[in-house]
Amino acid sequence: MRVLQVNKYYYARGGAERYFLDLMDLLPGAGHEVAPFSMQHARNRQSEYESYFVSHVDYRAQAGRFGAVAAAGRTVYNREARRHMARLIRDFKPDVAHLHNIHHQLTGSVIAALDAARVPMVQTLHDYQWVCPVYTFVSQGEVCEACRGKRFGSAVRRRCHGGSWTKSAVAALELKVGWSRGWVGRVGAFLAPSRFLADKVVEHGMPKDRVRVQDYCLRLEAYRPGGERGDHVLYAGRLSAEKGVLTLLHALGRVPGLELRIAGTGPLEPELHLLADSSAPGRVRFLGYLDEEALRAELAAAAFVVVPSEWYENQPFAVLESFALETPVVGADIGGIPELVVPQHTGSLFESGSVEALAEALGDMAARSDRAELGRQARRMVETRFASGTHLRQLEAIYAELAE
Repeated sequence: MRVLQVNKYYYARGGAERYFLDLMDLLPGAGHEVAPFSMQHARNRQSEYESYFVSHVDYRAQAGRFGAVAAAGRTVYNREARRHMARLIRDFKPDVAHLHNIHHQLTGSVIAALDAARVPMVQTLHDYQWVCPVYTFVSQGEVCEACRGKRFGSAVRRRCHGGSWTKSAVAALELKVGWSRGWVGRVGAFLAPSRFLADKVVEHGMPKDRVRVQDYCLRLEAYRPGGERGDHVLYAGRLSAEKGVLTLLHALGRVPGLELRIAGTGPLEPELHLLADSSAPGRVRFLGYLDEEALRAELAAAAFVVVPSEWYENQPFAVLESFALETPVVGADIGGIPELVVPQHTGSLFESGSVEALAEALGDMAARSDRAELGRQARRMVETRFASGTHLRQLEAIYAELAE
């Protein structure tokens, strides 16, 4: 089968890209011919199809009035993406297209091109991009569902996009246009990696009969448990408010002696350094950005991993990769995390956003003598549910169904 994989980034940027790139590697091994469609970027993987990629635009960069207007128009409907997609369809002749994150850079224009060429489509929902203008259900630092019922104007009033009225209006307009042009109806199936995400997008207007729960997968051969394990806890992820890192540092201050390593970068990093010095002096080590190999080494060396999210996480790779390396997880009881972290089996849960609950959970896990057994059970869960071979067979069945 000839499969077109579509995502706005073609380098390892986050969980969505991790999955997208894994499929780019796995599908050819199963006998399929695969072509990517993405945005140009200096960090991209090399590809024979990169001439079809659309030009890169950094929407965070400062621009003059006309540049801002042009960027806003492209955010709603990227004409270049439609032209390039039409050319790739003509040359590659895909049997099916698998969409991932397309909003804001590629836009629904790629759906329009695929629909015009009668290419069946499936989309993995890595976040809430079809029902929330900022994709996360987070506004002004808190969980927010004010746009329920496709009332996307709420995002403008609340200035959800970085506190900017203009950015929020553009984000809301993108979804308004997408729904009014019927782009959601052109996609044959939406794959939600967590039951929570599936239920939430249906609550907010996605068609229930086309939303399916489909786990991510891991290439388990790349995750080999073993080696020396320390006594410290590890946080791995973006350093931003919705990830709960501020709550984590406040909680750490209440757990004497426990050391924390933080892997990742983000806008809160300067504030986190100051907070670490005051709340847990000498007990926090910032590792910065780590490549995949270095991150796996840190996950394998930690006594346990903490995922203190304060937004509706989908199916975080921080949990899956920890489990694959036999590392138990202390996770926030929010979003899709409780579908993975099972108390007394693969880790423990705590009330999201609560300093007291997180401090208690950290202290309890640090004191447990059965962490190794929790880790072994976590690895068995991953081997059962997330093996790449099983995942590919499920995905091939979906592709075949849509291509009939």
